[in-house]
Amino acid sequence: DLKRPIDEVRQQLSQYPVGTRVMLNGTLIVARDIAHAKIKEMMDNGEPLPEYMKTSPIYYAGPAKTPEGYASGSFGPTTAGRMDSYVDLFQSHGGSYITLAKGNRSKQVTDACKKHGGFYLGSIGGPAAILAKDSIKQVTCLAFPELGMEAV
Repeated sequence: DLKRPIDEVRQQLSQYPVGTRVMLNGTLIVARDIAHAKIKEMMDNGEPLPEYMKTSPIYYAGPAKTPEGYASGSFGPTTAGRMDSYVDLFQSHGGSYITLAKGNRSKQVTDACKKHGGFYLGSIGGPAAILAKDSIKQVTCLAFPELGMEAV
């Protein structure tokens, strides 16, 4: 239940062995490569990590065009490795504690998650259309609307 504080979700996840399948219900923040780079740039300029990065899991994904009558188009995970360089920084500032994507993570991410109490939840791309049709109820742009499908 992602409607709870992120620390409660992390506590629950810490009780499961690696490889446990979990079902998520609640809000996910979607951010990919360019959004991560822009957030880091903001931080480099003295701005804090945005609050939305601290309160919800981060799903590395990209939506396809939204068909009429749906909240979203097909919504599949993207490769996690492209965001690996941001994980330690974001976690050290209290965010990105739970990330969702496909593919393996680097030792850098494993070390950051151990140090900061983070989690990586692996996903697969195959059910992206069903996920969008059956599970996504609303999509709201929180930041960087100029990025289109890369927006947060």
